[in-house]
Amino acid sequence: MPDEDWNDDGREDRWSRKRDRLARLLSVASILYTRGSGENGVAVSEIAELTGMTTRTVYRDIKALDEELGMPIFTAGRGRYGIEKKSFLPPLPLSLAEAIVLFLATRLIARWSDEYDQAVVSAFTKLADLLPQPIARHVAATMLTVGRAGPNEPFTRNFAHVAQAWADGRVVEFEYEPSDGDARRARVRPYFLEPDAGSHNVYLIAFDETVDAMRTYKVERIRTSTVTADRYEIPEDFDPDAWLAHSWGIWSAESGVDEVVLRFDASAAQRVRESVWHRSQRLSDLEDGRIELAVTVAGIVEIRLWILSWGDAVEVVAPPALREAVARMVRRAADRYAG
Repeated sequence: MPDEDWNDDGREDRWSRKRDRLARLLSVASILYTRGSGENGVAVSEIAELTGMTTRTVYRDIKALDEELGMPIFTAGRGRYGIEKKSFLPPLPLSLAEAIVLFLATRLIARWSDEYDQAVVSAFTKLADLLPQPIARHVAATMLTVGRAGPNEPFTRNFAHVAQAWADGRVVEFEYEPSDGDARRARVRPYFLEPDAGSHNVYLIAFDETVDAMRTYKVERIRTSTVTADRYEIPEDFDPDAWLAHSWGIWSAESGVDEVVLRFDASAAQRVRESVWHRSQRLSDLEDGRIELAVTVAGIVEIRLWILSWGDAVEVVAPPALREAVARMVRRAADRYAG
């Protein structure tokens, strides 16, 4: 009879092994942080005794923490290791409500993460220590869900480089592959990282020295990256909220803004009123229960898919270019269902 941890293709057993390894790595990292932060580090034999592992396994896990997860491991000699505490944030005295707010934020990340992310899993694990049962059980369940996704090591590595460069005020160089066109090298000064819930992606807002202009980069499209030793300072007048003020998703107003006017049927009017869709929005009640929504946005590309998500409950009034673009898309979709 097969082992109960196995299903037909062995995936459950692989998930179990991944969970066991994750728990082991977190345990070793915790000991290195708490006991090995001094210049003498902590002995591998002591870690093995505390965790019940062999010294060989401890050595292997320390190597994984260093090479796979990029933790700042240092060697103190004679089988002693530690973690540079200055590379970590100090403990946060969170209230229960504050911890749950962070948990909800991380849940959002987990819901639109389609690949395994060590940072997300690690954050969940640390949050679980702050939360009471049964909430902590939901944290663990969420961590297992994230852990089942396949890893994306290039994204994890490049995201870590960009985040480190932003935090340290250092220039980062990377190879970028846009959706259209050839890949190119860029040398940029990170100003801000912004997630976009609509596209489930993370974007880097930065000054690109290569083109001497501000640019927005999708982190998932960075192929290779290197943090340089060159320093920079973010201009005091840079305001990310002002930069994104007219964006529907992530696009800035560099290329100008458009006044978009949409009319919604009475059947959708209440749903439109229930949310703030954009900081510039203006609502006007029309006859027969209809409602008009006007927004000022940077370009018409990002808003098109949102308009189409309302089906036949919405009509684009302005600008003409957006009305024509949506009409073409609707006609092409209708043609696919003709007959």
